[in-house]
Amino acid sequence: MNVCENCGVPLAISKEFNWESNGIISLKSSPRNRVVFYESENIDLLFKGIEELIGLPIEHIVIESRYRETRRYLERAFPAHVREAIARVATIEDDDSPAITAEEKVALLAAIKPIIFSIIELSRVYGYGDEKPSDLWETGGEYPWRELTVRDPYSLLFIAGDGLGSDEACESRSMKVEYKDIGDNTYEIKMSPGEHPVALKERLRGKRYDFKPGDIHWDRCPACRIPLEVAQHRWNAQKGTIIDASTGRRMAFFGPMTADSIFQDLESELGEAIPETVIEAQRLYIKNAWGGERWNRDRESFQHLIALPGLGNMVGFEGDRTHLSLTIENPSLHLPLVGTVQALVEMAYRIDTSTIEWELAADGDLSVTVIVR
Repeated sequence: MNVCENCGVPLAISKEFNWESNGIISLKSSPRNRVVFYESENIDLLFKGIEELIGLPIEHIVIESRYRETRRYLERAFPAHVREAIARVATIEDDDSPAITAEEKVALLAAIKPIIFSIIELSRVYGYGDEKPSDLWETGGEYPWRELTVRDPYSLLFIAGDGLGSDEACESRSMKVEYKDIGDNTYEIKMSPGEHPVALKERLRGKRYDFKPGDIHWDRCPACRIPLEVAQHRWNAQKGTIIDASTGRRMAFFGPMTADSIFQDLESELGEAIPETVIEAQRLYIKNAWGGERWNRDRESFQHLIALPGLGNMVGFEGDRTHLSLTIENPSLHLPLVGTVQALVEMAYRIDTSTIEWELAADGDLSVTVIVR
């Protein structure tokens, strides 16, 4: 893991991401797209909390939603020659496909292997866990890209969806994914030809808004230009983890549109109560995970909490002993963000319950008011 000599942050982060003045983390290669630097232990726990509140399993919906976003991305981003090589090797299991010689297979796998391995290494930098390629690469087994293991995954459901989406993007066929716990918080993930256990109807894509400008100032590393607060996090290259040194909580980089798409799919499948359920599950998680911390109710604390992970730019902050109202431009993960704000207001006011009012405006601005009981 090559790191900045000045601040110690992996150069892959500063090469790919930019913390803007308007509360977003953009991709330098595609400034219209964004990522979040988010507390990763929250991801699967949030989905589990939703399951408990609605009394229904949603793993299949989470994996399916993640898979679709990953497949779309990799069909655009994955090198064409690698996709063609994988598809060529994969055809050997089809009876009516042209024969492939052993020499041709060796040559094709040699072209595929370094790309697959580099993607796995990058996943460690992003905080996804200790991902390892299949032993089939070394033993000469068939379809080695279809298997991997991961220890301490940032989100088992997201990684399963990633594996399914990347495989389908390369093989251009319907695949299924299976995962099992093999001990020590380690999971074996396998893809194979087959139909998905659920076929979600086509949904409208999540809305995209024009990013509004902002005036957030970041104290940056003079060498790599990463905000110095990011440098306070600890990367572990072998474990594939990123730890916030000030809180001890684990973080990861990922695209927020995947999670927003999942919430949209859940609402389409299970009803209009899903937004309220997501907000409540997040409120309960934050109060449980952060409950021992004192939380200040000042403007700077809230603005920092929202901007550093790339969740938006807080431009309005008004309150008294009965309520607190926030306005956030360029919001991301808006449902978990509403639940987080509600939990933090309750912690700041030292109360157990509150009433929440929120609205996502036509221009994308998010307004949140927490009324203190």
